[in-house]
Amino acid sequence: MDTIEKINNQISENKILIYMKGSPDKPQCGFSQRASQILMACGKEFSFVDILNNPEIRQELPSVSEWPTFPQLFVNGELVGCLLYTSPSPRDRG
Repeated sequence: MDTIEKINNQISENKILIYMKGSPDKPQCGFSQRASQILMACGKEFSFVDILNNPEIRQELPSVSEWPTFPQLFVNGELVGCLLYTSPSPRDRG
């Protein structure tokens, strides 16, 4: 299985999937930390792929998702985006 096929399988097999730097327990960047905290706060199960331990996925995912940065969040097989799309907007904070 090539890397792009592996990525497509991961996306289709996981209802909520985040490609991040590190893991939810040990994030390796602030954006990945914040995104995983938001997901955990929602109380929904999610899967993750550590792109630092999977350099081939880190290299190929932007061409699959057409999104250049990480973390990348997929819900039901669709790219939701990055941290910007998981955080409440200032107007939602009251």
